[in-house]
Amino acid sequence: MQERTSYHFPLRQTVALAAKLIFVGLALGVITLAISPLAAAVVGCFVLWAALVQTVRTLHDEQDTKASEIADIRREHNSVIAAMAFAIGLKDDVTAGHALQVSDLASILAQEMQVGPEDVQVIQRATLLADVGKLEIAQSILSKEGDLSEDEWAEMRRHPELGSRILADVLHLSDAGEIVLAHHERFGGTGYPRGLKGEAIPLGARIYAVADSYIAMTSDRPHRKKMSHDKARREILRSSMTQFDPEVVSAFVRATDMGLIGPPSDSANGGELAIEPFAETTVVEARFF
Repeated sequence: MQERTSYHFPLRQTVALAAKLIFVGLALGVITLAISPLAAAVVGCFVLWAALVQTVRTLHDEQDTKASEIADIRREHNSVIAAMAFAIGLKDDVTAGHALQVSDLASILAQEMQVGPEDVQVIQRATLLADVGKLEIAQSILSKEGDLSEDEWAEMRRHPELGSRILADVLHLSDAGEIVLAHHERFGGTGYPRGLKGEAIPLGARIYAVADSYIAMTSDRPHRKKMSHDKARREILRSSMTQFDPEVVSAFVRATDMGLIGPPSDSANGGELAIEPFAETTVVEARFF
């Protein structure tokens, strides 16, 4: 899941410059050797020192330039992610504030599972953009009140694949796209779109499933009140192995025991938050988006 980017410093110019300085130094050394061996040694040492200083200085300048370029790329990359997340929110209020909370919780769970820093970043991006495929779903389906028809359900269930395709075309987001593709898979194999089971599901998607469900259950919705933290925790434990990876559930339990996860504040459940609606009788589905 790590980003792989290689940069090549223009060492050819640096080596050429150093070689010229050394050549000049040798020429001066030969000339001064005829006059005085001591003078030749002094001139040679000075030229070698100058070549070394120039080489180090050039390398530092190139490193600074590349570091600045990398920082610019990262800023542009984060801007793309922010713009896409904003577009999702405009298209579907259901995911606006919810995605931010899920991303934060997924980060906590990933770190509790000792996932590497770069992979944690990939998981954060994927959870923010999990529903990016909904940008290609008709607004009439996204905003429909009441039950969806079979054809509408079939269209809605395309959004993981659509999202994966979108991210595949964005630099450094292909790894996140794998998580997006699998974010509705279930540990027991009853999810979609590929019916993956167990560890065949990317770890980031397994982490997402727990984080997404917890935030959904502990948030107020127009059609129901939020669950308590304790009840949501019990529901997640109950669905271990069938819906959730038991290792992720264990990490969730450890994080709650340490106080890293707790009841969201009242401000976190206000009108600004919009999440997927869930039935009272099950952890994560009523409209299995």
